[in-house]
Amino acid sequence: MQNMIAILVFFGAAQGFAICLHLYFKKKKNKKTFYFYALFLFSLAFFNLIYALKLLGISNIGFIPLNAFPFPYKYLIGVGFYFYIKKQIIQEGRIFSKLDYLLFLPAILYGLLRTYWYIILHSGIDEDIFWNVYKSGFFVYNEYVYLIFNLLLTISAIRFLKTNKTQIRGFNIGRKNWEWFLKFSYAFITIIVLNMALAVIVHIVGDNYNGTVYIILLLLNSIYIYWVGFESLTHSKFLFNRFTLKTQKSDKSEIPTPFSLQFEHHINDQEIFTNKNLKLSDLATLVNTTDKKLSLYIHESFGVSFSEYINQLRVEKVKMLMHTEEQKKYTLLAIAEKAGFSSKSSFNAVFKKVTGVTPTQYRGTNKY
Repeated sequence: MQNMIAILVFFGAAQGFAICLHLYFKKKKNKKTFYFYALFLFSLAFFNLIYALKLLGISNIGFIPLNAFPFPYKYLIGVGFYFYIKKQIIQEGRIFSKLDYLLFLPAILYGLLRTYWYIILHSGIDEDIFWNVYKSGFFVYNEYVYLIFNLLLTISAIRFLKTNKTQIRGFNIGRKNWEWFLKFSYAFITIIVLNMALAVIVHIVGDNYNGTVYIILLLLNSIYIYWVGFESLTHSKFLFNRFTLKTQKSDKSEIPTPFSLQFEHHINDQEIFTNKNLKLSDLATLVNTTDKKLSLYIHESFGVSFSEYINQLRVEKVKMLMHTEEQKKYTLLAIAEKAGFSSKSSFNAVFKKVTGVTPTQYRGTNKY
């Protein structure tokens, strides 16, 4: 039975490593987020790998002894997650300070300490070093410290997501992405809380991190890794995006410029986006600016490219048309053409990308 559990835990860890490798080769808009996501997932998978091999009785990989391996993975899981969430915002000056990187200090210090013990153990200087440290109670209290550390980092990440939920620029796809980050964070904090509860039980019953309670902990982590793998593959488009926040100036009631008034007139009043042949240069000419300046304005104001912005406007128009009484008699394709889509295939693809469901599904679940 123990071997079956160990194999399940081992394959969970292997999946974590495989997901990191798979995502490394995928095209990413924001590579910095990938590096921290990989740090988070790799460290979590390494946690399970070490204990899975221990349960299987494997103490070495080649000439490298695994017993007390000094990689400080427990202190890197939460740090990786924290930076992964915050690196979604490209305005790092407003989001980070240099002091944030001090969060790596516990991992560095613990890693150095473990390296010292590792050398003493495997050089034969003191083969009982880890047993002596264990008897001192260090590892028991260290378990609480790293779990509380990870809990506080995850709470901070969730507060960050909630605070900036209404500040991100863009349309429904951006907000839906942000909701996914929240779901991802809540799942992680649930695992941390369960780990803390099990650590308390282990402390009370004297399980010594080798019995039934710790196996439950490893199984919970494995289930979470399997879920992370599933989410990483099915929602890979949500993982490494780039978001901008509204500036303080735009949060206030600023005086519209002639350019912004023209832009809003052609978008909101004239609904120029319903022209299926609309190009960036066409709108730039209408608002008396260059293609480059208009593209920059759209990106800074809405956090998306020109084509994404226009497609999101068209999807919002389709949704609005679907909810009007007179549109019941029209086909979805007819509605799409009125909103500016040029073909059924592009309409279906864009609509699902923005809303997460097909036009037919949306129409069926939104009765009017």
